[in-house]
Amino acid sequence: MKKQKLENIKQSGFKVPKNYFESFDDLLLNELKLKEACKNHGFKVPNNYFNSVENNILISIKETEKPKVIKLITWQKLSYIAAVAASLIIMFNVIVDKGTFDINNIETASIENYILNEELDTNDMATLFNEVDISAMSLTNNNISSETLETYVLDNLEIDELLINKK
Repeated sequence: MKKQKLENIKQSGFKVPKNYFESFDDLLLNELKLKEACKNHGFKVPNNYFNSVENNILISIKETEKPKVIKLITWQKLSYIAAVAASLIIMFNVIVDKGTFDINNIETASIENYILNEELDTNDMATLFNEVDISAMSLTNNNISSETLETYVLDNLEIDELLINKK
């Protein structure tokens, strides 16, 4: 195999067709004429087209009628449905018996906690009872000794308060 170096190459490797340089001017002029012909592509815009196109579009839009749209669910129908549903829920909650509520069902411990935690005054408690309830209570059957009453008064009540209340 022979080493190819620049010194050994005698041909450039490029070949030009016969009469290429003689007909080059004609080919160049034909190409330029072709480009000029492409510039005139055949599409023409009518006079004042861009001035009147906006008005033509607006006129065609105004002429078209909007179709009638029937709404299936309106706010009025939706409010009627919501009202009926709410009334049905309330009706079922009232009708369904959740058990009878009675004072006997409440534990006495919870009643005592309520009375102690709410800081009810004796006047508040007195308003809860009427004369029939008070007369039904048998206070005379309680055998409370005088010593017990005296200790209670001395421990829980102050003499100054008793004197002020008498005036």
